[in-house]
Amino acid sequence: MFQIYVLFLIGSGVAMLVIACLKSGQTTGRRVWNALFGAGFLLYGLYLLLFFGGGHYILFFYAFILPVFMIIRFFRDRSAFRARQQAGAFQGPPGAYGQPPAYGQPPGYGQPPGYGQPPGYDQPPGGQPQGPVQ
Repeated sequence: MFQIYVLFLIGSGVAMLVIACLKSGQTTGRRVWNALFGAGFLLYGLYLLLFFGGGHYILFFYAFILPVFMIIRFFRDRSAFRARQQAGAFQGPPGAYGQPPAYGQPPGYGQPPGYGQPPGYDQPPGGQPQGPVQ
């Protein structure tokens, strides 16, 4: 049991360090956490393998669970990163990019009255009626 635990510590530490070195869609924070936990697992496993003479040792259950979660998260992040890259490669420029304000709209849409229209188009001649509204 002890040798299996030590080998699992060393293997998961190396795997997490390799994942930390890859730049495929991971955030910097996740890469740092992978590197820290990977170095910790690797160093503790090497200590137990090379220098531990017997007696009590700490059995971290995280050594069995955490690397699996980190590896799953790595592959999820990588596939999401690739999907974002592919979606960005197939999309064109955003809508109305570099087009005039009324592109494809009927004249006068969204413009103040009288702008670019012949006189009398939308107002009676002489402008607005004067006086109170009854």
